Amino acid sequence: MGMNDNCAVLYGDVDWPKPKERMAEILRAGGLDVYVGQYSVRVNDCSYFVFQEYGGDLGDPCITADAETVDEMITDAKKISAALAAAGIRHSFEIYDHEGDLVETIKYP
Repeated sequence: MGMNDNCAVLYGDVDWPKPKERMAEILRAGGLDVYVGQYSVRVNDCSYFVFQEYGGDLGDPCITADAETVDEMITDAKKISAALAAAGIRHSFEIYDHEGDLVETIKYP
C-alpha cells in the first residue's frame, strides 16, 4: 500500500464573493487562518485547500483541495462549509476517495 492510497480530493462549486478579500473575511469570521495571494486565498488550517485564479480577468475562481485521508478532507470541507454557510454563500462540495468514488457531498443551502 502506497502513501497516497487513502488520499482524497474535493471538487466544489461556490457563489464566489468578490473581491477575494471578501472571501478571506468570510473564512476568517468562521475562525479559519487564511493567506491571500495575488490570485488565490489559501486556508492554512486545512491540509491543502485553495481558492485559485481569484482576481483580475481570470474568470470564475476554482477550488484545489486534497488531503491524505478521506476523513481529513471531510473535516476540512466541513470547516470551510460552515464559514461559507454562516455568510449565506451558496456552495456544494463533492469529496472523492483515491479510487475516484464519491464519498461525501456537502451543500448549502
